[in-house]
Amino acid sequence: MMTPASDDILKRFAANLRAKDRQAATVESYTRDATEFLRYLDTFNMPLKAVEPETLLAFRDHLITAKDRENSVRRKIIGVRQFFRFLAFEKVISDSPFDAMPLPERDESLKIPIIPGQIESALKGMRATNLKSARDIAILRLLAFEGIKAHELIEFQTNDYVHSKDKGSLFVPGVKSRSIYLALETTEAMGVYREYFEGWLATRKPSQQVPFRFLFVSFKGKDGSLVLPKMTRHGLKFLLYELGERFKIPHINTENLRHYAIEHQLANGWDAEQIMQHLGLRRLGNIGKHIARRKQDS
Repeated sequence: MMTPASDDILKRFAANLRAKDRQAATVESYTRDATEFLRYLDTFNMPLKAVEPETLLAFRDHLITAKDRENSVRRKIIGVRQFFRFLAFEKVISDSPFDAMPLPERDESLKIPIIPGQIESALKGMRATNLKSARDIAILRLLAFEGIKAHELIEFQTNDYVHSKDKGSLFVPGVKSRSIYLALETTEAMGVYREYFEGWLATRKPSQQVPFRFLFVSFKGKDGSLVLPKMTRHGLKFLLYELGERFKIPHINTENLRHYAIEHQLANGWDAEQIMQHLGLRRLGNIGKHIARRKQDS
């Protein structure tokens, strides 16, 4: 059973990660992974000091049996390792039993892709008639054609987007911070969303406007009548679920949309270096796989 002492350790772990300038999404994930591992230990009444390398292997097998994805298992193992390094640093345990253990292999294979043209077809069926629909179009374009990641998108603030004449640029904060120019269609979609957002915000009292510093709002309630200051990961997943159901796109998620963006940029004549800069990548990774597949298919 989780105890107040466990809660305190987890809070200190999260604070330690934030002090190291880890992304908010990473802090959330690693803390959740550590919590899951502590609950796993609870089922065996195993104290932290009794944990051995074999314990982590058993936890990995437990995750695989629970049908977690390979890369999800890998990330959870990394999160637990980080947690135990923190415990050793804090002298809760003498040293981490996991440092010498190799990580599970990363699954570098390309996922089942979204069929080319599906996103364009979906956008043709979407109309910006209110704040929510304008937001959905802008977000879909950022994910599918600009390759923005989920954790980047939900952290955008209103002043990160700059529009001058027919050109739009976006500052992407975080460890891989960068400024990127947006495609004309994305710029237009962002402009429409901003008009709806500013029009809606103007109807609020000044004191009610203060929390709305994030670029993308979220909606609550059956009819979306309650507008909240910040898009969440859950809200983003639900948005894509709605679009997938509406336009019959079975594999729509942020990871596949990033692959879709790479394909789109390659088709528009971008080279690997341009794409890496736009996406904030330090290694070729999946871009090389897309290039190889395009050569194979040509």
